[in-house]
Amino acid sequence: MPSRDWALEQRVRGAARLRFDLLSNAWLAILQSAVAAGIAWLLARLIVGQPEPFFAPAAAVISLGLSRGQPRRRAIELSFGVAVGIGIAAALVKLIGVGGLQVTILVALVMSVSLLLNGSQILINQAAVSALLIMTLPGQGAEIDRFLDACVGGAVAIGFGLVFSFHDPFSAVVEARRGALADLAAALEDVAAALAKGDLKDAEAALSGSRKLDAGVDVLYDAVTEAGEIATFSPRRRVLLEELDPQADAAPQIDYAVRDARVLARAATTAIRRGAHLDPRLAEGVESLAAATRSLDAAGRGESGARADVRERASHAVELAGAADVHNSLWPTMIFGQTRAIAFDLMQAAGEDPDEARALLDSVATSQIAPPPPATG
Repeated sequence: MPSRDWALEQRVRGAARLRFDLLSNAWLAILQSAVAAGIAWLLARLIVGQPEPFFAPAAAVISLGLSRGQPRRRAIELSFGVAVGIGIAAALVKLIGVGGLQVTILVALVMSVSLLLNGSQILINQAAVSALLIMTLPGQGAEIDRFLDACVGGAVAIGFGLVFSFHDPFSAVVEARRGALADLAAALEDVAAALAKGDLKDAEAALSGSRKLDAGVDVLYDAVTEAGEIATFSPRRRVLLEELDPQADAAPQIDYAVRDARVLARAATTAIRRGAHLDPRLAEGVESLAAATRSLDAAGRGESGARADVRERASHAVELAGAADVHNSLWPTMIFGQTRAIAFDLMQAAGEDPDEARALLDSVATSQIAPPPPATG
């Protein structure tokens, strides 16, 4: 077989294998959405009296989705979007009738109103779709029935989202936390390597990577919110919320550490670009921060001694950076300052008392600052 044909076959097989892997990972979510759509359709006929329910199964599928997220929030946003779309469409149909121009006016007006209401993308899109269905498919039932139809689907989605998550409400939080901390540690290691080599391209790459860290933090916040919703409706509500509290408290501190890491990367890039003197201990301090970040992940998973390890490595990072000779230069001084800020964030995320963490970092920083070089001549 020619090498070109063999390579093409391998690519086709690889793509097919990837698709099957995606399907095998998503089959449970697909099954949940399908069953929820069927139940929503039946309930809408029984409760609302719709002979041919549409909004109920659609709301159930859209609210659940194939991705992890807050089904309750999505269901509420979707139902509100349906209400906005139905209300505006019903009024416009009575005022200006149905036609191509009216459809154009309707979509623009509905999306504008939804945006002014600070709606999410789900709300805006659903409001527009609902309005179009009301205008272009007349005679399918009263508007209030369609709204109730969507509410039934949203309620089914909420129920499914909660029931199928009761078995392990915090696994997504642990996974999201691990991902955010792994990304942060890798970004800090990239900054440390750039500082050690004084390489501008590496520093710019590290800065570019640090600007992508917010995505992991957003996933963590979403996971904490969803776990809180699940715990609230669980019979073990008090116990689950007590377990969630440390994770919820750590999320903002990880967020702060990510923001400080971005400032650190920018300071490192500028320092290298301007040829500032970079004491090797600055890079060593940032490397110690990366190690503290990985220890924080272990602490979140309950490993013994990990919290003390975070404290030790974070304080050592400040000790190293504080001992560095910054030559009274602005950007190396900023690197030290951000090293201390990140160390404080990590210690708080590990559960350290803020006053004690601050006092420890102040003591190691001030005691290790190198004296200025002696005057010559």
